[in-house]
Amino acid sequence: MDDFTYVGSEDQTEESVLIGRGANIVEIPADHWKGHVAAATERISSRLTFMTEEHHLVRRHAVKEIARRSRPLTEAEISRQLRLPRPRVHQILDELESRLFFLVRDSRGAVSWAYPFTTDRTPHHIIRQGRPPAWAA
Repeated sequence: MDDFTYVGSEDQTEESVLIGRGANIVEIPADHWKGHVAAATERISSRLTFMTEEHHLVRRHAVKEIARRSRPLTEAEISRQLRLPRPRVHQILDELESRLFFLVRDSRGAVSWAYPFTTDRTPHHIIRQGRPPAWAA
């Protein structure tokens, strides 16, 4: 937690953090903010405990491939590219999607959204030098 930069004015004795809330910026004590970050980290970590190395492998692959080619990724492609049995890929995709984690499949069953990228056109167009444009979820 000590690798964050805290903001404060010269006349302050306590470290603080500036947080945007709507159109306003409010200043809160850094210790208060650190507590919220620590609690969020614990909640997120507990939600990831179901994921095996294969879950992480499939998720990372989907993110990378959707960003690279900007088109949906089928179960068959994932299975072939990662050398995982197709039923296992199907199971992993079901688990990731049902837990609202990281990815969504289109009506044909292909992964079309793998956070932070999507194959759908959104207002969040990403221009990448030397690569095709991508869309952010």
